[in-house]
Amino acid sequence: MGCWVEKQTFLRAGVLLLILWAGSILAAPQPDEGVTKKDEKKPPALDYIAIVNGQKISMGEYVSALRRGIRDRFYHGKIEEDEAKKFRKEIADELVERALLIQEAKRRKLKPDVDEVEAGVKAFDAKFQADPEWAEARDKVLPQVREKLNGDSLVKVLKVAVKKIKAPTEDELNKYYLEHTDLFTTPPRDRVSLILLQVDPASSSDVWKQASDEARTIVERLDAGADFAELARIHSSDKSAENGGDMGFMHKGMLGENAQQVLDIMEPGEVSAPVVLLEGVAIFRLNERTKPELNSFESVKERAQQLYQREKGEEVWRALLEQLHAKATVEINDAPWR
Repeated sequence: MGCWVEKQTFLRAGVLLLILWAGSILAAPQPDEGVTKKDEKKPPALDYIAIVNGQKISMGEYVSALRRGIRDRFYHGKIEEDEAKKFRKEIADELVERALLIQEAKRRKLKPDVDEVEAGVKAFDAKFQADPEWAEARDKVLPQVREKLNGDSLVKVLKVAVKKIKAPTEDELNKYYLEHTDLFTTPPRDRVSLILLQVDPASSSDVWKQASDEARTIVERLDAGADFAELARIHSSDKSAENGGDMGFMHKGMLGENAQQVLDIMEPGEVSAPVVLLEGVAIFRLNERTKPELNSFESVKERAQQLYQREKGEEVWRALLEQLHAKATVEINDAPWR
């Protein structure tokens, strides 16, 4: 958005941008080595990254997008050259697609959200009020900011319009329900009780061994008929101790991988051997296991319609993108990732 705005991000992104740019030549191919003709001129540097249906995307816009991408995705400041090339091409592809979408929005005579755009311009203006150089740069930069925000808004308006799918008929919705029963099925759940002997992860191996030995002793007492709830209240460090260790019904994976692997091979009423977790040493009892249950069509009808419209909207959006790319005439300057 002009030299002044670019300077604002240079200190944060400049070093990495040089890394990204290293080895790239923003010009047409150079003459072969050995050419010594006096009248041989070096081809001029291209001032665009792409031309989309006759519309030029300037190199300045591309560099701005690169810097934004660097700030958002490579804040750690480390990037391999292969990844850098991929990133540079990805940014160019995004700009091409954005141009296609803006062109399509204008073809449909859509209008940007003026209030949203002006709010964005005002926010940008306010952000730099304290900068002594802003007064001089303001009149030049704000129109560029407004133009970008108008483009962003047009893409957003187009996306909403394209994805707006009419409500399905009853038959269409019922068919969708029957074809996607996994989306409307309540998964199996385990009702679990827990005794947790808490151990600091940084503790020595002796401390962990002591907790494991204590857990084995508790399991022996349980096998001998001791009451799980009573021992949980006495020994467990988990908040479920006040309920006798009863954690209620748990969906698959809620207790972590190690615990889930143990629960998956248990039968209702069974007590596990001691299980080492990050938090300490645990003993589980599987109290009950429910079966998966398909919810009735009527009970999930509203959710089914939302999912249907969202899925169909995504399909229409992807189809539009494919169509725009297929019909477009695009010239790419691939020097930054060649």
